[in-house]
This record gives sequence, structure tokens and C-alpha cells, in this order.
Amino acid sequence: MSVLLDTDLLSLLERKRIPVKLQIWMNQEADLVVSVVSLAELEFGVQRAPLAHRPALADWLAETRRRFGSSTEELTESVLVRWKQLLADLKKQRRTMTCEDSLIAATALCHGHTLATGNRRHFEPAGIEMIDPLR
Repeated sequence: MSVLLDTDLLSLLERKRIPVKLQIWMNQEADLVVSVVSLAELEFGVQRAPLAHRPALADWLAETRRRFGSSTEELTESVLVRWKQLLADLKKQRRTMTCEDSLIAATALCHGHTLATGNRRHFEPAGIEMIDPLR
């Protein structure tokens, strides 16, 4: 089973004290992938961080990019077509999702990934398979 990590979990990996449940879960999961959307969200966060914290955060993000370099899902045409389908489905249901979350959801749907997130309610409208490694 391939698991797409949501941005919220990736950001927890930057902490000095990573939640124990997350650490254990990450060590047990073999097929972890990330979305380029999450990397962009993290880069934006680094750019907006206080100047004193930016170098350490930039180093952490560079290491994260290296770690997931061969398992990063890009925004391909097929992902974007699936995203448009998701948006149309959400509109019929009179539901919404943020742009970033809907792109991450579409990536999971397009590639058949389970989404690992601590923010289940953000992704419920997409109807994707999810797990929360923090529970």
C-alpha cells in the first residue's frame, strides 16, 4: 500500500520532538510518497518564517526533498484532470476544499494512494482512503 503524506505530518517531522506515534509509524511504512504541493507549502512557510529560523528550516526542507526525491508526486496532466473531476464532484455536493488540499486529494485519487493526515476533516469531502498515524 502506498501512502501519501499530507503537509501537516511532514511539518511535524521538523520538530525537535517528533511525536512518538508518528516516528514509529514512519519507521514501519515502506512506501511513503509526498506531493510537490506539500513541498511548495513547506517552502512558502520557510520563506515566511522569522529570519533567525530560516536557515535551519531551509536545511530541513532540503533534507526532506532529498529523502523523498524519488518518491515525490508531481502535478501531471492526469493529476490535474482528476483534480478538475474532484472539483466538479464537490460542486455537485455543494462542498468545497482548499486548493492545496484538493490538489493533494486528487494526487492520492489519481495514483491510488492512501492519504496519511492528521486533518481528516479537511479531506472528507473528497471521499479518499485515509489514515491518521497520530491516533
